[in-house]
Amino acid sequence: MKIPVKNIEETFEEIAGPEGVQVYRLLKNKEDVNEFNIAEKLKITINQLRNIIYKFEKYNLLTSIRKKDRKKGWYIYFFTLNPKQIDDTVVQLVRDKMSIIEKQLDREKAHQFYLCPNRCVRQTIENAMENQFMCHECGSLLDAENNDKTINKMQKRIEELNIKLKELSK
Repeated sequence: MKIPVKNIEETFEEIAGPEGVQVYRLLKNKEDVNEFNIAEKLKITINQLRNIIYKFEKYNLLTSIRKKDRKKGWYIYFFTLNPKQIDDTVVQLVRDKMSIIEKQLDREKAHQFYLCPNRCVRQTIENAMENQFMCHECGSLLDAENNDKTINKMQKRIEELNIKLKELSK
């Protein structure tokens, strides 16, 4: 499976923000890149870079080796992207998003919601009944919410993610 670069970069941005994409671009098609060189090119500190790297390591997106600097006595890390894991992570994050939206959709379909006119709170009918249909934030009377638009948006988003998943799995 060949994942488009656009999807890969979106995934890196989702994981570590815009700097994550920059780190990905620097490491792409390279092996054992020195962490100080990466930080210098991106004009960020080593600690900022390591925070990004920790986020990548959570998904096993790169491999590293550690060598001791003989002059300073510090460890220097060298990083290489893990291409197979990148593809798997892109697909997995789409599946995770879809799963979360499906759970939210089930909740939306299963409950009647009541909304404060000032948008302070949104409660299920059970919670609204406990509070006598009054907003516990501002004291306003809660209104029954028609969540059809929300349900339709979620269903559309699930369809979009399904299409994206099929494209990525080709």
